Amino acid sequence: MGADSYLMVGKGNPAFCNSASHGAGRIRSRFDLNRKGASESEAELGLTGVDCITLRQERRIEEAPAAYKPIQSVIDVQVEAEMVDIVARLSPVLTFKA
Repeated sequence: MGADSYLMVGKGNPAFCNSASHGAGRIRSRFDLNRKGASESEAELGLTGVDCITLRQERRIEEAPAAYKPIQSVIDVQVEAEMVDIVARLSPVLTFKA
């Protein structure tokens, strides 16, 4: 919810099973954030300047930017390996978490 997203087109490379990664993965589990996240500041969770609409407030903490690994190195590796081409980089303005 805090990092840029990428719109990419796959190159159908059979060496990579005609596939690509959809993200970098989590660095902190939802369980960990539910237990400890509420005691952390907005800045520590990476929520400063992030607009998020949610029906369940705990979802905002579970999906905080601090829960995820940085994506840029994953994007760079896939472009260099000729798995994908970048079409657009999208910066979040508003996030909705159900």
